[in-house]
Amino acid sequence: MIHELLHTLSVTWHSIPAILKGLALTLEIIFITLSLGFVLGLPVAAVQVYSWRALAVLMYIYERIIRGIPVMFTIFLIYFGAPYLGLELDAFMSGVLALGLRSSAYQSQIFRGSIQSVGKDQLDAAESLGMGKLKTIRKIVLPQALRRALPAWSNEWSTMVKDSSLVYVLGVVEMMTRAKMIVDRTGMAIPIFLTVALFYLIITASGNKLLRYLEERLAIPGVTTRRAQ
Repeated sequence: MIHELLHTLSVTWHSIPAILKGLALTLEIIFITLSLGFVLGLPVAAVQVYSWRALAVLMYIYERIIRGIPVMFTIFLIYFGAPYLGLELDAFMSGVLALGLRSSAYQSQIFRGSIQSVGKDQLDAAESLGMGKLKTIRKIVLPQALRRALPAWSNEWSTMVKDSSLVYVLGVVEMMTRAKMIVDRTGMAIPIFLTVALFYLIITASGNKLLRYLEERLAIPGVTTRRAQ
């Protein structure tokens, strides 16, 4: 019994370097997809709030479709559908693009809510000072909206950490794929997958801790509501 336990611990310990290689790619996937989601999601939110009705409806349809279908379907659709459009996307790019689109749809709703939370009286005051609409959005609305979005955005971080493992189905050698390769070689599924789960927990907790810190540092006195300790 003790011998088996020591053997399991030894195999798990020596598997950590390989898992860490997958962890580096997992972090890359998370940061790229969240960045893509931000770059696409913020304009989608702004268009839904401020643009012409026809364009706002198009953004609404985009957001609803992406949010309404499984992420796995989006991954397969992009990976297998890209060649029909003359695009050459490898497994990594297909997975990142699919997750980025999914993130953009959810982030757009986070930003839409935070943009709408900025009082109309501020917009009226800016207009009375002769500020144009775009300048008002850039100088008045967005600085406040992005701060107010932080609490909800931390949920998107947690979700993306978990969803990053879905690119495993395309053979991208991230942390989950590395773990499966180790399990296939050693036959020790439980200790290896528990180790990977621990790394996912660490990533999630660390990101949420950082976002909590930023939320407190960037809190607008008397306006931004801080989460309970």
